[in-house]
Amino acid sequence: MSDVELNNPLRAESVPVQNELIISLGSLRSLRVSKGFSLQDVEVRLKYSARMIEALESERFDSLPRGLPLRSLVKSYAKLLVIDSKPLESMLEPYIGRVEGGIANHTSTRTLGSHEVEVVQGGSVVWLLLIVILVLVAVGGAVWQGLVPSSWLPAWLGAWAR
Repeated sequence: MSDVELNNPLRAESVPVQNELIISLGSLRSLRVSKGFSLQDVEVRLKYSARMIEALESERFDSLPRGLPLRSLVKSYAKLLVIDSKPLESMLEPYIGRVEGGIANHTSTRTLGSHEVEVVQGGSVVWLLLIVILVLVAVGGAVWQGLVPSSWLPAWLGAWAR
């Protein structure tokens, strides 16, 4: 490796910072700068836009996503800065909300045992009635047009069809 690669702040490991240093989100910027990271460095490493990182550091929460995406951003940023993410998450709880995850809370697993099929009978009767009426109209039209031989018709219907 060259000297440039060895002195690159993205390759160097830092000593973990004590959580007491993170009093506010604004101190994230000073911590980032003290570690030698620019906004573009953080953007490349975390795959979050520099605009979002800057909004987090400046406490402009209206520009940030809510819920799980914000929690992921905070955790990734804390991991990059080698700090604990829990204090940051607790500060941002109103914006993150209570995020519960895992397969146990997934809707498809909660309903596996209680699968009920709702059968609506009222609609079926209406469709059946419409089909019967349609068949009767088609047969009546065929008889009236003479498409059905009179030998196929009952006597009472044959007399009517003539």
